[in-house]
Amino acid sequence: MSLVPYWLRHLRNLAYRDPIVRAFEDPFAVFAKDPFFRDPVKYIKQVTAPLESNHGIEGIYSDSEVKVDGTKVEVHLDVQNFTPDQIQVKTIGNEVTVEGKKEVKREDGWTRSNFERRFLLPEGFPPERVECHFDKGKLKLVAFRAEPLTEKTIPVQDKSSSGGEKSS
Repeated sequence: MSLVPYWLRHLRNLAYRDPIVRAFEDPFAVFAKDPFFRDPVKYIKQVTAPLESNHGIEGIYSDSEVKVDGTKVEVHLDVQNFTPDQIQVKTIGNEVTVEGKKEVKREDGWTRSNFERRFLLPEGFPPERVECHFDKGKLKLVAFRAEPLTEKTIPVQDKSSSGGEKSS
């Protein structure tokens, strides 16, 4: 019986544990763990998301959370671990605060979960016109505009036919 298989297995395991040897075996494995190199488009969108404020609500949110229309603003929150009794929504000025608190007694003690999200309403959306709906673990806040925007037709004036030329 030979000890060669044992030593070869030992050397193979040693090579897998040594980071320098692994870097020489696959030099691109380091880049595979970096989120920029895995999906650069997704990474750049996540990094530049705070710079894009096209919805008028201050803060950093994903596009799936905030939907803006000309007449309303919708905020969708995933609160599947909470019941409607454990969620409190209140307005202070033009700020909407959503809080969720729950405590669960277990055999070995208590488990507490809580969250708090604050949203500033854009101009023209009064806090009196905010509604809140809970459905299947999703909380939907809807803020309506104070007065609906009216459509206004602006006449087009033709300046080319009115004596714009000088005659000598």
